[in-house]
Amino acid sequence: MDQFQNTNPNPTSSLFQMNLDAQNSYNLRSSASWAKVLGVVGILTGAILIIMMGITLSRIEEVDRYSRYDRNTIQEIFAAKTGLWIMIISGIIFIIGGVFSFNFGNRINAALKSNDQDGLNAGFAALRNYFALRGITLIIVLILFLIGLANMV
Repeated sequence: MDQFQNTNPNPTSSLFQMNLDAQNSYNLRSSASWAKVLGVVGILTGAILIIMMGITLSRIEEVDRYSRYDRNTIQEIFAAKTGLWIMIISGIIFIIGGVFSFNFGNRINAALKSNDQDGLNAGFAALRNYFALRGITLIIVLILFLIGLANMV
């Protein structure tokens, strides 16, 4: 009998009637472990990025406050500040993505240990949030890249 065959007479309530066998459980546990690693690394990377960019931004502000510049230097300082703020926003996105990834790993591991369907559903919801965040981020980066490319032409 095919374990992936839909045996539910009411297809609107469930798309698949699937079971987790030993191999799927192992793969899901392994994915959850890697998601937790990626979550911790993402959170740490985002925090370090925010701290470093905040320090750099405060130093630029301090130099900018006490110095007089010509027009080109003012434009360069504005561009540097804008870039630093973009990096700070990137750090925030790293942290949010890391939290979603870490939540996925924790929830899936807990659900597999306790055989909890609701926990498994919550884990997959966290994974959906992670992918949505990454997808939206990549779309925005692609749009900004295309705008920059159009300005070069």
